[in-house]
Amino acid sequence: MARCSISKKLMQIGGVCFGIFSMVITPETQIARAGQPESTDRNSQCAGVSSTTSPTQTINLPMLAPEPKNDLLIDEDVNIVTGLYTRSYSRQQNGVIDYKAARQIVTSEYNEYWNTVVQTKEFPLLYWEDGNQDGEFDMWVDQQGDGFPCDMIPYHIQDNQQQTQMAGF
Repeated sequence: MARCSISKKLMQIGGVCFGIFSMVITPETQIARAGQPESTDRNSQCAGVSSTTSPTQTINLPMLAPEPKNDLLIDEDVNIVTGLYTRSYSRQQNGVIDYKAARQIVTSEYNEYWNTVVQTKEFPLLYWEDGNQDGEFDMWVDQQGDGFPCDMIPYHIQDNQQQTQMAGF
């Protein structure tokens, strides 16, 4: 993970101010969220996905199924506006989409045939899973974008009433 900081310098030419931006990328220390605290191996850190909040209370998070293989791929979509490359799968091989994965687009260009060619991040950022093929998907987000199961959490959208209650109004 890298931290990006942007500094702005103003320059005045003929009474007009121009902003000059410079970007500095510095390494950021990776913080372990699960597993043994002394471990630096991400696989062993993710081995204990359940989280203990107190000696008597354990929270078990649901697990997301891994991204299916290419032979189960049904559809692909490149959306330059959202910056996502989405792949849709049918794990039951019946033509019904029951799993989607969306990767962030890093660069996009057109080839000599005017087809869009994109470069994406290695691991998906967003996942959708429909375990019983009823058309209602559960959405997941990979918080670190590194493909480790312990960083993938269910994504829940709060309505205005829930947000108001959480704010204490």
